[in-house]
Amino acid sequence: MFLKVHVLSRKAYSSLLSCHGSGVTSLRRGKCLNKRPLCRNISISSQRCTIMPSWVIDRYGQNDVLRFTSNMSFPRINLPNEVIVKVHAAGLNPIDVNMRNGYGATALRLKRDPLRIMSKGEEFPVILGRDVSGVIMECGLDVTYFKPGDDVWAAVPPWKQGTLSEFVCVSGNEVSLKPKSLSHSQAAALPYVGLTAWSAMNQVGGLKQENCSGKREWYLCWHVAL
Repeated sequence: MFLKVHVLSRKAYSSLLSCHGSGVTSLRRGKCLNKRPLCRNISISSQRCTIMPSWVIDRYGQNDVLRFTSNMSFPRINLPNEVIVKVHAAGLNPIDVNMRNGYGATALRLKRDPLRIMSKGEEFPVILGRDVSGVIMECGLDVTYFKPGDDVWAAVPPWKQGTLSEFVCVSGNEVSLKPKSLSHSQAAALPYVGLTAWSAMNQVGGLKQENCSGKREWYLCWHVAL
């Protein structure tokens, strides 16, 4: 077995040092060529921003537990089907008031942490808010039906961080394109309460396309948009 030792010229060696750690490096005629990495990060959020303003709670209770902070952690895309939305308007529902009081705390904690790794209280701070209307800022690798800049609206599940913040991360199946006829404030007043009303009529009341064809349905929803 023979070991060949190649002596690099000073120019080539300098090029190698200057390109160390930046992708795949090769030497050709004393020049450094950087090739694109074979894989991409799922999220580049940390390179753009690390904190954001939000309304949070650090414990369950009454209105006095609600706190504004400018140092909430910026959301990151952890799954390839997730998107980050810049919040233009957010909605407040009765469920947010109930969650502030501790409604469903045990069930939501189990949903957030099914393996029960976290100790009690580690879910805080919690961002409230279920409805959002805003603009797509970043998409996961598997998201092909949205692109940055799209106007969207969404209903965020109660076990996820909410919409009373500057940015929110949601799954692609929880968001859709905002109707152009609605402003962001108008759109933020509809998703969660609208889905609640639809679920009551469709799942509980049994009103479906097969038995309601040609009929008119009326329902009244009380809601506030922020």
